[in-house]
Amino acid sequence: MSSLIIAEKANVALRIATSLSDGKVSRVKVGASTILRFSRGDREYSVLSLRGHIIELDYPKEFSSWRIDNLKELIRVNPVENLKFKGLDYVLKKLNSENNEVIVATDYDREGELIGVETLRLMERSDGIRRARFSALTKYDLVQSFENLAEVDYNLAGSAEARGVIDLMWGAALTRFFSVTTKRLGGEFISVGRVQSPTLTILVEREMEIRDFIPEKYYELSIVVNGVKFNYEGNPIKSKEEADKLLDNLKKSSGVTIKEKSDRERKIYRPVPFSTTEFLRDANRIGVSVERAMAIAETLYQHGKISYPRTDNTVYPRTLSIKSILSNLSDSYLKKEVDHLVEDSNLVPSRGRVETTDHPPIYPTAPMKKSELKGDYFKIYDLIARRFMATVAENADIKETDYVAEAGGLKFVYTASRAVKRGWMDYYPIVYYQEKRDPELNVGDEKAFELPKVDERNTNPPPRFTQGSLLEKMEKELLGTKSTRHEIIQKLYDRGFIEGNPIRVKPLGMAMGESLIMNSEAVARPEMTAKLEKEMDQIAAGSKKKEEVIEDSRSILDSLLDDLISKSDKISEKFYETLKMEKVVGKCPKCGSDLIIDYANNARFIKCTGPSNDFFQFLPRTGKIEVTDEKCPVCGLFLIKVIRKGEKPEIRCVDNKCAYNTDRETFGKCPSDGGNLVMRRSRMSTRFIGCSNYPSCKVTLSVPQKVDIIPTSKVCPVDGFPIAIFKYGKNDIEQCLNPRCPSRSGKKEDTS
Repeated sequence: MSSLIIAEKANVALRIATSLSDGKVSRVKVGASTILRFSRGDREYSVLSLRGHIIELDYPKEFSSWRIDNLKELIRVNPVENLKFKGLDYVLKKLNSENNEVIVATDYDREGELIGVETLRLMERSDGIRRARFSALTKYDLVQSFENLAEVDYNLAGSAEARGVIDLMWGAALTRFFSVTTKRLGGEFISVGRVQSPTLTILVEREMEIRDFIPEKYYELSIVVNGVKFNYEGNPIKSKEEADKLLDNLKKSSGVTIKEKSDRERKIYRPVPFSTTEFLRDANRIGVSVERAMAIAETLYQHGKISYPRTDNTVYPRTLSIKSILSNLSDSYLKKEVDHLVEDSNLVPSRGRVETTDHPPIYPTAPMKKSELKGDYFKIYDLIARRFMATVAENADIKETDYVAEAGGLKFVYTASRAVKRGWMDYYPIVYYQEKRDPELNVGDEKAFELPKVDERNTNPPPRFTQGSLLEKMEKELLGTKSTRHEIIQKLYDRGFIEGNPIRVKPLGMAMGESLIMNSEAVARPEMTAKLEKEMDQIAAGSKKKEEVIEDSRSILDSLLDDLISKSDKISEKFYETLKMEKVVGKCPKCGSDLIIDYANNARFIKCTGPSNDFFQFLPRTGKIEVTDEKCPVCGLFLIKVIRKGEKPEIRCVDNKCAYNTDRETFGKCPSDGGNLVMRRSRMSTRFIGCSNYPSCKVTLSVPQKVDIIPTSKVCPVDGFPIAIFKYGKNDIEQCLNPRCPSRSGKKEDTS
């Protein structure tokens, strides 16, 4: 008897083979594929590894031209299925003929089930099919899975297949429509998608809220008693006159009397187990992008270090052995904390609101040493391990003491807080609790107060979304799935719609988003996409047929295209109106027309949009440009801020030749030919000092990348290079610019 195992990736195939065979695995070539073979009991096994989906959907070649007049015909055509890997069909059919049984061992989710079904179709296999379902790639989990084989879930695969057809249909039709309408084709095409566009709209609407927000002033009155700040009970105060009047009365008071003191206890509840969304949100909080965090988690899973990272579940199954996982972790760098946890906690895990039966929440499956992982890989493993520990630790107990004081007939309040028992907060890196010192006062105490003052403040606009908070919003609005949301966010970055984290919408994104909001609610809003997601679930549950859902979606898109085509002129007009408005960064100092930032031939520049083009300046090639409200003290033009990763923001005049810039970037004369030694940047944004007479003079000096360097009028007596001040934090070091000068031996260096 022989069985063929279908795995989704090469390293998963190897883990399956080594776990089931006790390491006795041979390799043979079949076509271009490497097959792993081993024996177990009286059965021979072959393991074939794929590389994700083997079928790619596309439209027939006659629809390769992007036109609006054939879009309705396009969405009525069934996509063609193309084999992604040449020769794989031969390999599959050969292996199919050699084996009595096929075991699908792809990831147990919609996409994994579809990959398995795609493979079975290519094999033309209809019987002798089983399914291995596992949530961790440990030997125990894999052996248990293969000893308890199940059936392939064709409904689950059908839901993924329907999503693929619908996403292609909507994406192709809408992307072509908007790209043709706005005349942005080729490399500048406008990407529009069923999930991507409502997600962009969420960000655009937040950006519009921030843009239109009008801050309002308010005032806060406070005093200091025994070293802590008591706030006026009537804060916030709406008018400055009222605040000043209260302050004047307060200053006439001789002191403060403690009127009330009361203690209370509360708990800070431990976090719930990690679902994919919870995990990506917290990974983003520790500085790892959601796309990279998911890629790292996938790698850790494939190497048997964590459980399957794509899950909605926030409840550990009863079959999961908490003590076994902690025992594993006690063999890692977390040993001391695990030992403390076991002594300090009942080890009863927390529970979230979502409980599913496909995969457990994410948890560590193997111990690791610090030396085994570096950088973001260590951060992600450590986050998952500590989150698991936090979920089985005790809640934190907090004691708070509320004070009410009176001065000048006004009541002031303060709450002291301390952790009586830290519980889970001892183990998890993301904690938003901070203790507040107790002034140790009693009712009836009369004290002098200090620093009575009124602080002027402004109301704030709503915050921009971070990658983590956007994931939560997408989950709430039923946009995408646990497996695709991080990819959608990354696509918005890749398409040039958004930047940064917190997320800022770029001009192209604002133009696209506002055009959708004004002209196509169905594409802009999440309701239509959420409806389709629910129908996908119905396919998976067997209560709807995939053909029915695809046809419903086709009908919705058909009527939507009618509406969009009738508004194509309005859409184009709004798109370019917003794009132009979003590019505006100020007014031309000569004619008063709008100034915009534009791009051409790998260069950035700021230019006037007036008829005479009265203003033009090149901008630094690297870094994000922000126009400030400040004027240059030398020439009176506006200052710009250049933001580069890992460096302090650079403030410079928009006029490159202004002395405000050149005086700080010119360090003195070159001893080789008398030219000026000036600060320059390479194409990769690396700073260096070079001679102004380049290329005839090729003198270059390397400099530290994260250190301010201030010119002086001094010259080094050793080699004739200028002397500059290097600002290393609080330490200023005056030294020769030439890093190879003998005078610099023994002085602090930093080439970071």
